[in-house]
Amino acid sequence: MADTNTTEPGPGLDFLGSEFVNSKGETVSAESLQGKIVGIYFSAHWCPPCRGFTPKLAEFYKSLQASGKPFEIIFVSSDRSPQEFGSYLQEMPWLAVPFAQSSHRSGLSRKFSVMGIPTFVLLRPDGTLMTKSGRSVVSQDPRGANYPWAGMTPDFSIMDYCTLL
Repeated sequence: MADTNTTEPGPGLDFLGSEFVNSKGETVSAESLQGKIVGIYFSAHWCPPCRGFTPKLAEFYKSLQASGKPFEIIFVSSDRSPQEFGSYLQEMPWLAVPFAQSSHRSGLSRKFSVMGIPTFVLLRPDGTLMTKSGRSVVSQDPRGANYPWAGMTPDFSIMDYCTLL
């Protein structure tokens, strides 16, 4: 794996937006992301593989939260309606880009070259990419025991993960 350690600061997390919503409909400031590893979850209510992965991701998230790890997830919806979005968000204990921000949601999908859903991207607290293979991290480390997943590079694969253990 290539070494991606650098003394250059990352881009920060501003590109994610300034405010998010939670399942209670409350607005949460982006300041709540400071110092945290952030997962970006591209998913939709109508997508069967997403519906299968979301409960696993929720358990992963709850485990990290319960152990006090600085970690947050931002849901980026591909749902077709605000009703689908709202219903699906009820199953998620994390934050979301507001459904009304369709151009912002599309821009995030382009930024990370999302070709299909579910996609789970992990970012370092400085906004640099850890991996686009976050689903593999959840599958291989379902309780987050290896947090903060040191040694990961943006081109991380499941085979790389096996060598980290």
